[in-house]
Amino acid sequence: MKPSNRYKRVAFYVIAVISPFIIWLALEFIANSITHRFDPLKVDRQRKTLYLNQDYFTDFFLYDLEHFVNTSVSNRAIHLEKKNRFRIFCLGGSTTAGYPYGTLPEYKCPVSFPNYLRAILQYNSNLPEIEMLNLGSNAFNSLSVLKVFEDILKYNPDLVIVYTGHNEYFGPNEFALSKQANKVFTKKWLNNTFLNIRQTYLYQCLRWILKKVLKRGEVEYKDYAEWSLQNTIANDDPYHETVRNNFEKNITELVRLAKKTGIKVVLSTPISNLTFPPFFSRFTHELNHETSVLWDTLRIEASRFFDQNKYDDALSGWKQLYLIDSSFAEVHFYTGMNYNMFKEYDIANQALTRATDLDALPFRAKSSIREICRKIANRENIILADTDQFFRQLSGKFYPEPSLLLDHVHPTEPGYYYLALFLARTMVENGVFPGVKEIQYPTLEKTREALGIYDFVAYKIEYDFTKQSYLKQLSELNPAIKIRLGQIQEQALLRAKEIEKELFKEELDAKKLEEKN
Repeated sequence: MKPSNRYKRVAFYVIAVISPFIIWLALEFIANSITHRFDPLKVDRQRKTLYLNQDYFTDFFLYDLEHFVNTSVSNRAIHLEKKNRFRIFCLGGSTTAGYPYGTLPEYKCPVSFPNYLRAILQYNSNLPEIEMLNLGSNAFNSLSVLKVFEDILKYNPDLVIVYTGHNEYFGPNEFALSKQANKVFTKKWLNNTFLNIRQTYLYQCLRWILKKVLKRGEVEYKDYAEWSLQNTIANDDPYHETVRNNFEKNITELVRLAKKTGIKVVLSTPISNLTFPPFFSRFTHELNHETSVLWDTLRIEASRFFDQNKYDDALSGWKQLYLIDSSFAEVHFYTGMNYNMFKEYDIANQALTRATDLDALPFRAKSSIREICRKIANRENIILADTDQFFRQLSGKFYPEPSLLLDHVHPTEPGYYYLALFLARTMVENGVFPGVKEIQYPTLEKTREALGIYDFVAYKIEYDFTKQSYLKQLSELNPAIKIRLGQIQEQALLRAKEIEKELFKEELDAKKLEEKN
């Protein structure tokens, strides 16, 4: 065969292989240019806005849940033209989204720290017009946050607020992947490659065919607690260090990309409720029969003494358990709660922090995550909003104020307000708004009034929140959590009934006054 014929044949095969690929890419580009299906924001020409594309955020998850809305119900749109507006984007997980208040569409409740922050800033006429966008999503980890940030750069934010760190072991992919796959997919390049494939019409078409035609591809987690236990990372697993390193890399990359594009960054430390019981405790080594019997005996006695307010006897029991296994999270938790009753809050904080770090289901940011945030802010010379420290100051007890936290990580409705208040103060004190050194801070009541937030709705949401399936499953792992959820439910119901009585009384008084006149 002549060399020229050989080259022609090779060229033919190359073109035959590459041409369909090029045509596919061109079609994908054209389709997305028209629909913006895989962009974080879509265009509404009629209203002249850019609004949150829910499909974009749902694509981060490998599974489908019916009626699953993982983003906020408010602060979902910005003006198409920025003009002189000061544009703030908030990035993070469920706390940023406003869970559980701001992520339940049926209530349309605007509770979230971005919403409170917008209301606080807009209260001041000496500030520029504020434009706020809530890009928080339930279960997002630092890798997801980084990807979103890379995709929203083209919308020219002036400032980004980053609140993340709780989902480093259980981010979107981790909810659907095994422990082994989790270790692989935490690598940024592989995660982004897979995400880019998911964000194609070809993938979506194949997925639809699998689910609708072949009735496959549905992922269900009927036993969420059991799955979590099987796929969590043990405390002595070296992979813990990998997770911490990846968190630091992701946030550092985000910060440096922001600085390169002239965007200011406020990095917040994530807040954990240290007085919320550990989800699950593990032994370092399996106990023999004799030691196991002793453990159960001491544990029952210590718990009984604690319930009877005999804190000295209870503490003695927990200390004996500590000598048997010092890595059992529950031992540190109740030791801390004992010292809390003695008002020795510094020692209580140390024990409670250790309990959180040892929790076998790490749904709370470990203490090392907060230290990494402080380290990055100092090294990269960006604004640190040490919200964790602020909530500790509010309590005066070394650990974050428990009454401002609904569960293990999410603030109560007033807690979201105080979080926003601190962020606003931090921004002003760090010169985010040139020439503005002081602003007015509206009260919680005035901010609620501006946003149309009602106590009754907030308490109804808190009541419903305790009945969510994943919480019920997790509460089966620790009776103390089941008790805590019951207390939240009872308090929410009691407060709702009190408000109902007040409203009824006001209505009755108004009728009497009307009849009198």
